Amino acid sequence: MSTDGVGKLDLQGVSDAADLVGLLRELKQRSGLTLRELEERARARGEPLARSTVSDMLRGIRLPAPGTVAAFVRACGAHETDVEAWLEARRRAEEGASARPSEPAPDPGAGIVAGARRTRSWVTALRPGGLTRRARSWVLAGEITTGLVAVALWTLSTALGAAPASSPAVPPDVDAAARELRGFAEIRPARTPRLCLTEGRDTRGEYLNAVAAQLPCEEARPPHTYLRPVEPTAAGTSYFIEWQHPQHGRGCLTVRREGPGKDLLEPWPWKSCDATRTYQHFRIEPAATTEARYRLRLEGTQRCVGLRADSTETGADATVEPCSKAADQQFLIRAAA
Repeated sequence: MSTDGVGKLDLQGVSDAADLVGLLRELKQRSGLTLRELEERARARGEPLARSTVSDMLRGIRLPAPGTVAAFVRACGAHETDVEAWLEARRRAEEGASARPSEPAPDPGAGIVAGARRTRSWVTALRPGGLTRRARSWVLAGEITTGLVAVALWTLSTALGAAPASSPAVPPDVDAAARELRGFAEIRPARTPRLCLTEGRDTRGEYLNAVAAQLPCEEARPPHTYLRPVEPTAAGTSYFIEWQHPQHGRGCLTVRREGPGKDLLEPWPWKSCDATRTYQHFRIEPAATTEARYRLRLEGTQRCVGLRADSTETGADATVEPCSKAADQQFLIRAAA
């Protein structure tokens, strides 16, 4: 890659972990390299750079270690003389962090999780003013045991090579077509099948909570996506698009109905997902007759999931808009292990 583009990144402007993560993501995008290719390039230099580590770093899950930053920028093609500038930027990010980037903010109304604008806790916006005090305790105290159990189960299932816990078996009277849609899945925009619908952020920067966006599938998990029927015994049921995350637990994609995040899809904690909230229910319908493409229609409406401004760009956020035959409303849905 050309290192001229690398040199134009404003490292001097880094004052916190969110700034650093944003530039690291930009550096990767400019490099045009996949996580696997970055890992291989680093290995050729004798430097460890696991794909999982890079994925966590680019998600802002934790502030990367200095060695990880150095190995990453070298693998992306930066000059050796630029490495120290990146390490200095990392030092400023560490000094500017008001909380560890791997933890939710202690007060959901206080601001962004230090370390990543896109990984603010899933439990921050059940209403325009945020969660009630009682709901906030789901993370902070009230149900900490449940959270620990969820993380323990997640860790155990990962160690055993299995996906997180899923629903009971589908009743035998449900038709085969409906059964195929249930379970762990990848939802890929049909125009950009290398991208998956996963956790991202508002590209306008107006809404701070995590929202659904399209990102490279190799970086899409966690969270794991699970299509969970609202009415398990019904053949024509709508679905919760459930996310399962080792840090945030379970949540379901919910359409924001007002405020700066209006029409974006935000994960709400599972205890706030139920059969009465139709703005959490999605009909999965054929979108074309020639290919296995689907559209996601909000139950009881003529509004469907699409991409903001019909974008094919990495990071574009998903939004709910009037249903049409537009290509950005067509998705490939595949089973995921």
